Amino acid sequence: MDVGPDRSSLQAMKKDNKESIREYSQRWCETAAQVNPHLLEKEMINLFVNTFKAPYFEYLVESSAQYFSDLVAIAERIEQAIHLGRIADSTEKKSFT
Repeated sequence: MDVGPDRSSLQAMKKDNKESIREYSQRWCETAAQVNPHLLEKEMINLFVNTFKAPYFEYLVESSAQYFSDLVAIAERIEQAIHLGRIADSTEKKSFT
């Protein structure tokens, strides 16, 4: 018997290092759409935020996004700031040479 995803499997999802925030959010949303009973917007936001690690988590949890699409836009801005070096990505390995 094939069992669909549930809330705990959504929270266990992780962003692949090779995928963008947009790609990850689309993959996450496709999985979330299969959860029964359907998720409320606020529950989607909370579950999605909890899938991230630093520095994303800290900024997303502080956001006041009320819509999932707004949260994705915030995450994309964080991603851009990391790429520009404006936010330090603590998950990157630092070399001490």
